[in-house]
Amino acid sequence: KQKREDRKNKDFNYKADDYINLIKKKKQSIFLEKEEHASSANSKIFVCVRKRPINKKEVNNGEIDCVSVVNPRILVHECKIKIDGITKFIEDQDFLFDNCFNEKQETSDLYKYSVYPNIPLILKGGTVTCFAYGQTGSGKTFTMKGIQNFAIESLFDSVKANEKNFEMYVSFFEIYGGRLFDLLNNKKKLQVLEDKNQKVQVFGLEERVAPTPEDMYNIIDLANSVRTTHNTVTNECSSRSHAICNIVLKEYGKDEEFGKLILVDLAGSERAQETQSNDRQRRVEGAEINKSLLSLKECIRALDARKSGIDQHVPFRTSKLTLVLRDSFVSKNENSKIIMIACVAPNMSSCNHSINTLRYSDRLKEKTSKSQNQVGNKPNKNLKGIDDINYKIFTDDNIKEMEFDDKMMNLNDDKFLIENTNDSGADWEYLKKTVHSKDGKMLSDEFIRYHQINDRLVEIEDIIINLHMSIIKEDARLLTEEGDLITNIKGIGEEANFEMETYANRLEKIIEKKISIYSELKERIDEYKKLIKEE
Repeated sequence: KQKREDRKNKDFNYKADDYINLIKKKKQSIFLEKEEHASSANSKIFVCVRKRPINKKEVNNGEIDCVSVVNPRILVHECKIKIDGITKFIEDQDFLFDNCFNEKQETSDLYKYSVYPNIPLILKGGTVTCFAYGQTGSGKTFTMKGIQNFAIESLFDSVKANEKNFEMYVSFFEIYGGRLFDLLNNKKKLQVLEDKNQKVQVFGLEERVAPTPEDMYNIIDLANSVRTTHNTVTNECSSRSHAICNIVLKEYGKDEEFGKLILVDLAGSERAQETQSNDRQRRVEGAEINKSLLSLKECIRALDARKSGIDQHVPFRTSKLTLVLRDSFVSKNENSKIIMIACVAPNMSSCNHSINTLRYSDRLKEKTSKSQNQVGNKPNKNLKGIDDINYKIFTDDNIKEMEFDDKMMNLNDDKFLIENTNDSGADWEYLKKTVHSKDGKMLSDEFIRYHQINDRLVEIEDIIINLHMSIIKEDARLLTEEGDLITNIKGIGEEANFEMETYANRLEKIIEKKISIYSELKERIDEYKKLIKEE
């Protein structure tokens, strides 16, 4: 709490009447024509923004509502001080999206124009993926829970009216620290696999049938209740995992998926400096979140390019989030839609976070002539900035040179497993080039190397645990074999010259086996310790 207060008081005095008056005047001077909300039905990628109301705690702390919404525009009135250190002024950061919703509009309004128009698509065999993105405390999870409830109601109503006999299934898992956990099965660890048709599957994921809306409400509420949250510098109860809810339609008596709605509540975004402020565990969490958000943005960008007929590479292997959602990005099925809901907080102390969220969302789609970021004829100087979540999470001094083994060991040596695919290196190279060309910013080699180290750390941790478990089982088997040897050698007595030689040879093989398996475990532990030191 003290860190948050220190940060809040560092830049500006938010209780200053000067800023309050300046923002009031600025809001009164806005003359933009409000447009009706657009439907997402005809858009391959649809991006909308929701502003939450300012709360009582923020008002009591003297916070200011610094965000104005005039659909389809949203303006952030950024409080600044001139170089003289005295004169206060307001600089507008203006963004245009497919839809913008103010604090007075309900979740039902947002749902009506975003997800609801695509419900018929799901009943035609399509896939709709909806993301909720934003800083912690921006109303992101609240919004997604509302979307979930409205979607359940719409889907069941549509299924009843449909000629085909459908069953509804739901699965729910989270991605935390580069690992997948089943929220409907005691957070069982899951693996990402690829089937013979090159379709990504989450192996071991529990899928439950939901005969009624009430059943599905209860299942989803259960999953939401066990999601991983932690205290961070930004928020006391921050969602530190990406929660992915799959609602699947199947024709009665058939096991194949017919249509699917994927609802993704993304982890709360943090800026680089706040990621550095946490302890190591929170810092690694933040780095994983930032990496996946960067990958997500570039995958959606590539999908946006593909809709124009460009054969754009999709770097989905750079994060677990984009890997498990691969079919949403690379599917050749035209019945695939992506909806991004960006949530922003209105208070002044969250101003930088709100701008950062809007920058991220603004870059998901190529701009048309209509969507130039301007207020009147005033260019938006905001464009010289860059997404704080994506770059320079750690300084060069924090990361050293690291050699990587090209032959990454799979957890079970099964070629079916694709977690350690060599293609990820190519995806990182592509990501580096496209970010530079589109954002004018280089992803440093240190940035990429840090995430490669962390990916390998996640991998080697699982290898060590699985290898240790295998050794325990092998030890038990060898112990039984040793017991048989002792029993046989004692039973033979003095006539054991030849038998003693057999005993010695078999015992030697047991010892060599033990040395071999424990040496392998020791090598993995040494590699883990080296990676921790480098990280």
